Amino acid sequence: MRVRSCLIPCATVLLGLPSGLVFAQEPEQERPRHHHALERPQKPALRSGHESQSKEERLEVRASHVGLLAAGGNAATKTSTPLEDVPQNLTVITQARMTMLNARSLGEAVRYAAGVSDYGSKDDPRGYFGTIRGFTPDIYLDGTRTPDATTSFSYSIEPWGLEEMDVLRGASSALYGSGQLGGIINAVSKRPRLNQQNQVTFQTGSYSRVQGAADVGGALNASKTLLWRFNGLIRKSDTYAKNIKNNEIYVAPSVSWRPDSKTDFTILASYEQVDGGSTSQFLPADGTLYASPYGYIARNFLNSDADFDVYSKRQASIGYSFTRHLTPNWTISQNMRYAHIDASYRYVTAVALSADQRTLTRQALLQSSNYNNVTLDTRSDLKFRTGAVHHELLTGVDFRSDFMAFRRGQKTAPSLDLYNPVYNPISWPTYGTTTNTNETETQTGLYAQEQADWHRFYLTLSGREDFTQSLTVNNLTGGKTPQQNNAFTGRVGLLYKSSIGLAPYVSYATSFQPQVGTTRENAAFVPTRGRQIEAGLKYKPPHGTPWGEDFMLTADFFNLVESNVLTTDPTDSTYDIQTGEQRTRGFEAEGVGRLPYKIDILASFTYQDPRITKTTVAAQKNQRPVAIPSHMASLFLKRDFHLTRNWVTGLGGGVRYTGNTAGALPATFTVPSQVVWDLQAHIDYQRFGIQFNGTNITNRHYVAACTRSVACAWAPGRAVFVTLSYRW
Repeated sequence: MRVRSCLIPCATVLLGLPSGLVFAQEPEQERPRHHHALERPQKPALRSGHESQSKEERLEVRASHVGLLAAGGNAATKTSTPLEDVPQNLTVITQARMTMLNARSLGEAVRYAAGVSDYGSKDDPRGYFGTIRGFTPDIYLDGTRTPDATTSFSYSIEPWGLEEMDVLRGASSALYGSGQLGGIINAVSKRPRLNQQNQVTFQTGSYSRVQGAADVGGALNASKTLLWRFNGLIRKSDTYAKNIKNNEIYVAPSVSWRPDSKTDFTILASYEQVDGGSTSQFLPADGTLYASPYGYIARNFLNSDADFDVYSKRQASIGYSFTRHLTPNWTISQNMRYAHIDASYRYVTAVALSADQRTLTRQALLQSSNYNNVTLDTRSDLKFRTGAVHHELLTGVDFRSDFMAFRRGQKTAPSLDLYNPVYNPISWPTYGTTTNTNETETQTGLYAQEQADWHRFYLTLSGREDFTQSLTVNNLTGGKTPQQNNAFTGRVGLLYKSSIGLAPYVSYATSFQPQVGTTRENAAFVPTRGRQIEAGLKYKPPHGTPWGEDFMLTADFFNLVESNVLTTDPTDSTYDIQTGEQRTRGFEAEGVGRLPYKIDILASFTYQDPRITKTTVAAQKNQRPVAIPSHMASLFLKRDFHLTRNWVTGLGGGVRYTGNTAGALPATFTVPSQVVWDLQAHIDYQRFGIQFNGTNITNRHYVAACTRSVACAWAPGRAVFVTLSYRW
């Protein structure tokens, strides 16, 4: 049953809507709305047509993240749409899931998600290195894109400061603008809330790890219109790679002003200091994948230099989230963030393995980056109905501005004996002599989306026009490369939601990504263009199902094609042309939630076939890109037991399978598949808790990934951690 509210003549006139439109407040029973951390609307009282006008039924809905399955998420549509109503494969990783897995990084948080690979589970303090459906994902924070500098200088995401994470697979340009074809990962910051559950934790374990963290908050005044929250973390830790640290200081204060049930203004700030390094030690395949005449190279071998290595990053951000409910059916929202990154990175990388199979020639790199990023997203969300069709119309405009100053110098470093290393002093490269560029980029996008449902059919139509421009200045040559591109992208999806919980769907979406640089004829590169077709089936048991309803299964087939990919110019190999093409097609299945007998489950299976379908390099045609598996599967089960009223314990375990990957391009060798086991156990007494987590619990020795014959990285061995917590 749909519950009607009063007509709003002024809104009808102002918006230019037909006079026959009926604005409808939709009841939570038929179209439940999950209040995402970006939107914290307080629903006004609703009137039912079957009750007296003086009687009101008040519905209060809160986002609950106590379980593994979230009610919904707004990354896919920028509206609070239930997961089972979205015609796209979307995984919401709740705070409970991150806590259960002891997610110490973004890569560990997205484990057990279908279609997502993390390059062999490397523990890399520099950032996230992985793919979704064979393409590198874009990283978002609170709905706006984080600085997309070169990977080692990317914006760090600290899981302790997150409410949840959204893994959105496939083309997303129709709402978010320029981006990769494979998908996005959207992190959602913790916000002030009423009835805040405070928590402090202490963690220790492998790699001499010592970490303390706090999450506290509450009200600043008696009327509780001002709320505060503070998240902080400090860590001192080594990694499995010798001399590579993973030290961090993180603070994230936030304040919310909620003068009434219709208004929410939240200020979000954070500062993060990372001192670490690269756990990818760029070792040759001979001695890691294969035994050399001298045996295997040690797993913690340092091919760089203890006195030269530095990875130091300082990042700060401040912004706000504003939501105002103009009527029960009309909401305006705005998100803004300014972010700054200052990073310095020195390391020594492998160049080639000598004929004696033990001497590695090396190169020293000296890099720095200074990055400024501003994002602003303003949107309007209007719900109304025309006859039997219920609409949700989203319109918006967003703006992004990026500036990056990048400096790089490089110099030949002393060769290193892999089996009897003598670390001779590194002669420092001259700063900024290899690369010295300043790059400015802006993007403005206008987007609109219609979500319409009629008799169990749910239609989503999205469209966006983007205006991008960039200027790259080469400070070494004085050359300037201006680029300007406009692009339209869209998405259409249709889903049918049956009464038994089955929901088949189909969707089509496009994407684009500007490319910096010019051809041999000095013509600016055009953006890459992507297109995706996806067809799938979702199952969420309806209310009252005997075997449980807190469970969801998604299965889908997909085909992604990206064109205008850079490939070598056959006339002059020092230049590129845009005749390349890459595609990925495959199948995904994922199950998340709670089974009968209170067994929590995370399960996924992925088959994908990434291929380079067009290239000017004949040896690379129809090859798999490096480090992308064709098969992945995972399963994690957990069960809690209430021993007494105050004592609760639990035990969980998981297994992750990653298929073989290409170790070089063209494929000259293959990195074998891998199976890794994880373990989790906890015991809680009232407000106290102790949790044990172990990864690669069988201590399997394997190579995580290779990108060329002298760029292979060992995976971490067994790692165990114990976390003590107190909540109040």
